[in-house]
Amino acid sequence: MIFKAVANYFDAVISLAGKGAPARILDVGAGGGVVSLRLAKANPDAAVVGIDYALRQVRAANWLKKKEQVLNCTFQQGNAMALPFSEASFDRVVSINSIKHWPDPAQGLSEIRRVLRPRGQAFISEADRSASPEELLAFSENYRAWYIWGALMRWILRNVVFGKSYNALELKTIAGRAGFSDTVIQAVPGPFFLLVLTK
Repeated sequence: MIFKAVANYFDAVISLAGKGAPARILDVGAGGGVVSLRLAKANPDAAVVGIDYALRQVRAANWLKKKEQVLNCTFQQGNAMALPFSEASFDRVVSINSIKHWPDPAQGLSEIRRVLRPRGQAFISEADRSASPEELLAFSENYRAWYIWGALMRWILRNVVFGKSYNALELKTIAGRAGFSDTVIQAVPGPFFLLVLTK
C-alpha cells in the first residue's frame, strides 16, 4: 500500500542511479531494503551495498533479500555520519528519503563524497518541504492506510514527513558545504526532488 504510492518515484531514482551499470552502488539509509534490492535486480552486474543505522531494518532487509534470492546485494549496519568504507569505494551512492533524519546532513554528504570515486555520482532524494497543498493532497490519496483517517494522514505528511524535510535549494546549499560543486536538481514523480551530485 505505501510502496504503491511511491513506486513510480522510487523507479525514477533507481533508473537514473543505475544508468551505465556502475560496478559498486551504496544505498545510505536503506531501511527494509526495497530500493537496494530493486537497484540490484535492475543492475545484475553491479554490487549493491545497503546500510542502515537501525539493526532491525538491516535484519528486515536481509530477510527480504533471502526471500527474493538476490545475490548481488548485501546489507550491513552503518552510520551516515561515519560510513564504514574506505575512500573512493563506490561509483554511485543513493539515498532516498533518509537525509532528513540525519543529525548533520552536511557531515553525511561529506562522508558520501569521501567514499565516491572520482567523477562518481550521488543521488540524494527527499520529500519536498515546498510541495504545494494540492500536490500533498494528490499524493495522500495514493498514500492510504486503513488504520489512519484521511485528514490525519494529510496532517502527518504535511507536518512530519514533508515538514521535517528540505526543499531542493536548501539541500543544494548543504551539498555545497559538503564539497559538492557539481549539483543538478532533477524532477521526479510526486512531491519529491532529486539532487544529482558529482564528485
